[in-house]
Amino acid sequence: MSELNEDTTLKLMDEGFRDRLRRVVSGLRAAKGSGANKYAKFELVRLLGAPALTLMLGALVVIGLFAFAVGQAISKDREIEVDVITPETVQLDEIKEEIAKIDDMNEPPPDVNIPSDAPSVSDSPVDAPNAQVSDVASVAPVMTKSPLIMKGLYGTLANRGGAARSGALRAYGGSGVGEDSVLRALRWLKTNQDPNGSWAKVDKTDPVAMAGLALLCFLAHNETPSSPEFGPTVEKAMKFLVGSQAQNGVFGREYTHGIVTYAMSEGYALTKIMALKDAMDRGIDFIIKGQQPQGGYNYGFGKVDRFDLSVAGWQFQALKAAKMAGCSHEGLHDAIKKGIDFLKKQAYDPTKGGFVYDGKPGIQANGGSRPSMTSAGVLCLQLLGQPNVAEVRTGLEFIKEMQCKWDSTLPDKNAKSQAGKNAVYTWYYATQAKFQKGGADWESWNKQFARQVIFGQQKDGHWEGGDHGGSVYTTTLCVLMLEVYYRYLPTYKQVEQVEEVKPASSDDVKVEVG
Repeated sequence: MSELNEDTTLKLMDEGFRDRLRRVVSGLRAAKGSGANKYAKFELVRLLGAPALTLMLGALVVIGLFAFAVGQAISKDREIEVDVITPETVQLDEIKEEIAKIDDMNEPPPDVNIPSDAPSVSDSPVDAPNAQVSDVASVAPVMTKSPLIMKGLYGTLANRGGAARSGALRAYGGSGVGEDSVLRALRWLKTNQDPNGSWAKVDKTDPVAMAGLALLCFLAHNETPSSPEFGPTVEKAMKFLVGSQAQNGVFGREYTHGIVTYAMSEGYALTKIMALKDAMDRGIDFIIKGQQPQGGYNYGFGKVDRFDLSVAGWQFQALKAAKMAGCSHEGLHDAIKKGIDFLKKQAYDPTKGGFVYDGKPGIQANGGSRPSMTSAGVLCLQLLGQPNVAEVRTGLEFIKEMQCKWDSTLPDKNAKSQAGKNAVYTWYYATQAKFQKGGADWESWNKQFARQVIFGQQKDGHWEGGDHGGSVYTTTLCVLMLEVYYRYLPTYKQVEQVEEVKPASSDDVKVEVG
């Protein structure tokens, strides 16, 4: 679909033209700098659109050249180069005053009391909080593309689309049955999405976090707002998430923030939508500022005498995705470097060869390795560019005998916790870590995990019975597992560093008059 058609599709999903025009006229009369005034300016740029403004600029150039030609003798074969400059898109934060409920969140949501010791009931993370999130305000963010030049899907994302996805499925042990399972799950998510872009009606766990996980599933399948079948679903999820970001850049609790920043980064990498870039940049800024001096993270992004690898795992995945998307935050490189140091010198347990759930910042772990956290620690080191270090090798050995067997007995809906059921959180990390390494260990795991996960799928396409959360949580983690074949290029196939996306120069567009 062309950019013009995509923009037109996106405009049709907003409020009516008369309502927008009325708000624009009212906003232009409002006090300068007010939310209504900024919205009016924002909407004028949107209504005119970059193509219209570029056409106007081109017309002015032609008129100027014609006037010059009247008074000057110009040879017929003379060439004149004209740089066409795309007008700057008004940034999303200029109209955030319009979203009053969200703007009032000047601080991260208060954290609940979390015991410093690891939970004893499960080898999985503490449940995400049941944060109540109001519907996104009517002033939805505009999905405007940036003027960056893209040369197709790049680097580790190159296998997500079309023929490349089919080739990756064949090359790395995927199957048509598995891909059919993914599509049925994506269609279930599409059918059960709320009008505001969340999935709160089918999963009360945390609307923002669940929307972030769902969006990651669609993006992994190369679905964008221009996709024929899933485009509206993707766009509504993007708008819901962008609208859920507070003025200080936070999306919610620590798990939620890492997950959604991860989704914003991947979304921007695939679509170049400026609203997603703004959300990514501010989300990454919050992650970098919330990092402990020793490189780890804790609940509430607290810089206290405790680190939590489960919390850190989502922040590291977000940092990696932002780097791939071309995030230019000056602190990104150092945050990744500190994260690597944290994983190797604090979260890694040399006595067992695995990784621990929590510990004291700056002190090497001594016992307490867990399969779930070892899977997470190994994957994070792989994603952060350390696939061959000793900690990864011993970590993979620690989880080598891990088994994946789906228990189809649905959990008691009245139980306070689903812990101890199907360990989808552990499998989510283990599947990616083993895939990134490849070889016999991956082949063995692939034979059991894919069959078991597909076996657990309900007839309508979703999954129940996960270790935490509800149906969206369990479904999205299962989908991300089954998309592993094409979601990222395995590290043993990555020869070169991912090239960061750079803005186009003014020489890229030329007009010859002669």
